[in-house]
Amino acid sequence: MTHPGTTLWSRGDAPKPGPRPAYTLDQLAETCVRRADANGLRAVSMRGVAEDLGTAAASLYRYVDGKDDLIALMVDRVAAEYDYPELTGDVRADVLALADQSRTLHHRHPWLGQARPASLGPNSFRYLDQMAGALAPSGLGSTATMMGVALLSGWVITFAAQESAGLAAADLGGAVAPPPGDYPHLAALFATPATDSALRDNDAVFHAGIEALLFGIVPG
Repeated sequence: MTHPGTTLWSRGDAPKPGPRPAYTLDQLAETCVRRADANGLRAVSMRGVAEDLGTAAASLYRYVDGKDDLIALMVDRVAAEYDYPELTGDVRADVLALADQSRTLHHRHPWLGQARPASLGPNSFRYLDQMAGALAPSGLGSTATMMGVALLSGWVITFAAQESAGLAAADLGGAVAPPPGDYPHLAALFATPATDSALRDNDAVFHAGIEALLFGIVPG
């Protein structure tokens, strides 16, 4: 991915020849987000966005090169919805606070987990900066930190998608009983009904997953 200062987010400083731009990148992003929130990511297209704006699809090429740019704008626009409190230095608390917000955003924008931006914008980099700051007290290097961010983000995306699909808390934790057959270890594991209250509460299951990941990410 390329730094935003050299791509999409710097184009306003060097507009393409032609009439003065009628829209801002934020307006394009908000239009795309509204369209995706209402009808899913597939509904986002140059033609569809142009229709919502009351213009021709060709006019959007003064701002973006195609749908990949629209996706990048959308993801960065949603990242602007984070509220970043001052970091406390408590890795667990700071990561959980950010993960909870991320989970909420994925519920608010169900298409978000499917979006694959070709470049990151300033709001997306701010999220990465905050997560790096949350993990900083652990003393991880750059590679381990970014790997940790990827693992934590992956859990949020998967968990939120499963919640949106209406799965029960036990299913969200991966507690799937085996079918009849030669599965002795799984059979033993599920021989006794689970009594852990976390398996009946989505928030607890979500936090347990974050803490399990942190156990592997952060040195003991």
